[in-house]
Amino acid sequence: MRPSSRAINYRPPQSIDLVMQMLICMFIAMVLSTEAVAQTTSPENPESDPISDYLEAIEATEAERSAYSTELSDLYFGLGKSHFSKREYERARRAYQRGMQIERVNYGLNSLSQTPYLLSIADAESFLGNWEESQDALENIYTINSQAYGETDPRMLPVLDELLDWYLDTYKERTRNGAYQNLVMSERLGNRISNILKTHSLVNDPDAALRYRKISHLHYFIANHIKQYGEPSDSGFTINAGATKNSQTSTSHQHYQRGKAALKKVIESLEQQPNSSAAEKAEAVAELGDWYLVFGQRMSASKAYKLAFQTLLATSESQQQSEALFDQPSIIEFTALDEGQGRQESPQQDLQVAMTVTKTGMPIKMEILNPPESITKAEIRSILKDIRSKRFRPKLVEGITTESSIVFPYSSNQTQG
Repeated sequence: MRPSSRAINYRPPQSIDLVMQMLICMFIAMVLSTEAVAQTTSPENPESDPISDYLEAIEATEAERSAYSTELSDLYFGLGKSHFSKREYERARRAYQRGMQIERVNYGLNSLSQTPYLLSIADAESFLGNWEESQDALENIYTINSQAYGETDPRMLPVLDELLDWYLDTYKERTRNGAYQNLVMSERLGNRISNILKTHSLVNDPDAALRYRKISHLHYFIANHIKQYGEPSDSGFTINAGATKNSQTSTSHQHYQRGKAALKKVIESLEQQPNSSAAEKAEAVAELGDWYLVFGQRMSASKAYKLAFQTLLATSESQQQSEALFDQPSIIEFTALDEGQGRQESPQQDLQVAMTVTKTGMPIKMEILNPPESITKAEIRSILKDIRSKRFRPKLVEGITTESSIVFPYSSNQTQG
């Protein structure tokens, strides 16, 4: 029953008022103490589940608006990401597909807004082992973007970059034939990128050097794969359709030539960039030397290294930059592709290997320093064999390749090459 205004305005005598105030203070203190104890003894509130949150938001949006409300596509995309993070790939795929369907209903069957959904579907399908379905999704990305922009439009370059990265990132997750198929698709994408750069004379574009470098590394990657495993006869895919059949030497030479041409474009592009540094230009020339060295062109490699060294002489920081680039031997790695080592690899502990690197980049006189007790002789032989297959950029003294000694950190995740 609601109290009257008279009861509210009533004030007791002062003595009773003081007692009441004391009682109230004691009561408040008891309540606060009880709450503090409860907070320290009760378990923490569980964090909200993103999947449940997305499902509730989807249900509310469908009830308030419609089953094809534009807001739903983002919610389904977020739901898919949450399932994906928990490795629930089948549920993730269904969520992505539902989100894509809503995009198509609202914006058309060939809407560009489908692109992130298709890329995520490709990821989910690959983790489910459905590689053909992944490729279908990726080809759909290319189709809708090329229809919107045109196959040779420069706006296709970011799309092609993303597709190329996907095939390279998943290379090591596939069987030998499947990995070869990834390289076939990668070469097609690389050719499309090269064609756009050539058609629009984009050698002076700020991103041109990076793209040409990636194309060159791709050709090394293909040549190295074919050198190790050959070309599968029953794959249904072909690299270098114009090459002579069953001619591994001819195929390797074509990739050598194409990679070399792309690296020269890297140098040309950096020369036309007003903000490119002498160190960047020298590194590009040195990488051309690396290319020559890996393919056995030792005299050409020495000339390129000397030119790279001379490129730094005119700068005020030439000594410091020269030491960073050439003072110690360094393993030749094609870094534009080294990121594509698979999505589930874990790093391994490094071993320290003392060695001498000859002036032609060959590792000799190798010894594992302080090897772990658990390592076997067979493992040591395998490690030394792997290092022996690598090539190093030799130390330069006044631009001349020189033999020198280093301690090399080796891990089982080291890029083969």
